Amino acid sequence: MTKLGCGDSDRPLDDFGVSITSISAAGGEKVTVKVLVSNPSGREEIEFTVMDNHAEEMGLEIGAIDEELLPELEYYSEVARAYSSACSSFAFAPSSYMSLKNKLVQKGFSRDVCDDAINCLKLRGFVKEDEIALRRAQILVEKHWGRQRILIKLREEGFTNEALDSALTFLDSVDFTLSCAKLIQKKYGAIPSDKSEFDRMYASLTRMGYSGSVIRAAVRSLLEE
Repeated sequence: MTKLGCGDSDRPLDDFGVSITSISAAGGEKVTVKVLVSNPSGREEIEFTVMDNHAEEMGLEIGAIDEELLPELEYYSEVARAYSSACSSFAFAPSSYMSLKNKLVQKGFSRDVCDDAINCLKLRGFVKEDEIALRRAQILVEKHWGRQRILIKLREEGFTNEALDSALTFLDSVDFTLSCAKLIQKKYGAIPSDKSEFDRMYASLTRMGYSGSVIRAAVRSLLEE
């Protein structure tokens, strides 16, 4: 919201009203709305930038409007600001809706504003949470994380069960026994012969998210080579 000017001694003292003087494209699927607020002491022109879908929902047209529309314009102007911030944040580091919302809240936006801004992203197909969850799962598999740790991490990052469908399908196709075996070779070279060292390895692999059955299968595959 931008105030463009105020005061006008040429207007009659009994003049009072609110009207939209112009609506123009602002780029990035936004529109700029200029509103003239007149009262007995003068007039003030205020500029709002809102998302085009919100402008359409409000039915904005040039001419007189109800004064009660001003708070709505202020709110959706804030949503447009949050949308721009969300786009920048998402472009830098794709994340879940929940994680993105938390980032916006930390920047000072209200939760309602954040929800509406994220809905704009969804409407435009900018954020496809299932694709992000899938890519995160692929990255963690490449790091030789086990299935359990990957799922815990994805849920910690705020991905919903619905968003995890594609990631779960992908994880079902992963040979975690092979992944565990590769991790053992990378970190230990071979299966430790000393029991205490073996126990430490087993505990470490468990922390990496591998189940006991997967670890035992990986150990057997390496011993059989």
